[in-house]
Amino acid sequence: MATITGSNVGTVYLARPRKPLLQYLSGWWQYAIAIGFAVLFGFPLVWMFYSSFKTSREILKTIWALPTVLSFNGYEQVLSSSSFGMYYVNSLIMAIVSVPFLTLVSAMAAYAFSRIKFRGNGLLFYLFLGGTMIPVHVTLIPLFIMMRDLGLIGKLPAMVLPFVGFGLPTSIFILRGFFDQIPLEIEEAARMDGCSTARIFWQIAIPLARPALVTVIILSLVAAWNEYLFALTFIASNNQAYTIPLGIVAFVRSLGVTQYDKMFAGMSVTALPVLIIYFLAQRTIIKSLTAGALKG
Repeated sequence: MATITGSNVGTVYLARPRKPLLQYLSGWWQYAIAIGFAVLFGFPLVWMFYSSFKTSREILKTIWALPTVLSFNGYEQVLSSSSFGMYYVNSLIMAIVSVPFLTLVSAMAAYAFSRIKFRGNGLLFYLFLGGTMIPVHVTLIPLFIMMRDLGLIGKLPAMVLPFVGFGLPTSIFILRGFFDQIPLEIEEAARMDGCSTARIFWQIAIPLARPALVTVIILSLVAAWNEYLFALTFIASNNQAYTIPLGIVAFVRSLGVTQYDKMFAGMSVTALPVLIIYFLAQRTIIKSLTAGALKG
């Protein structure tokens, strides 16, 4: 209720407008759908995590129930395994090499598409985007032959090169959208002060596009950590080069079908770093995909 009072005017009550019932209902069903998807995709992760603290016998006896007594036997077996540590190191090498290389190349290409006008600019950009429509599976045989001829089969570089190539289209698309929203007046003023194109790129464009760069880094880091198809194709012949996804498969096979506690513990240890990173960076990722670098 709102009131209007005055010396010659009595109190007048203004009723607040009520929202239509359809607006409330539309909001509720959207929340219901969001909660449904959260349960659908989140419960398997939660179930895997709390099952890792149960014994194999307890898992088979009460598969959905919470653990009655916390058991860390699965984690002790996993963390004491030397092969599991090797898988982690190989995945770290894969991520540390491929993610910065992918980010640097995609940032330079996206800036060129956004700011440097040359014949065939648009056509070349859409050819890059066309790479997102090429299934990875149809390229495995040609890539395997290429890596074999280069002598890289069974080595981590055989994964890095295809990963960077397939990650470029999406990364360039994200970064080019950010570079397009940087006002040209900023770069023109810097050029009048004597800045070269390279200096403008490193000292102006890159800092302003930091949210998009963080998004590219996080998405490519998650993809590199979870990469399985390239690992199965190019390094499966050398168990010393196994990354985490391929190593988990080998680890589970070595345990057999009864060691569920160790199986869930191994999968939890593998998934936890990626989930933490993605959870901490989710706001930055959403912001970079929906907002510009500058707001006037």
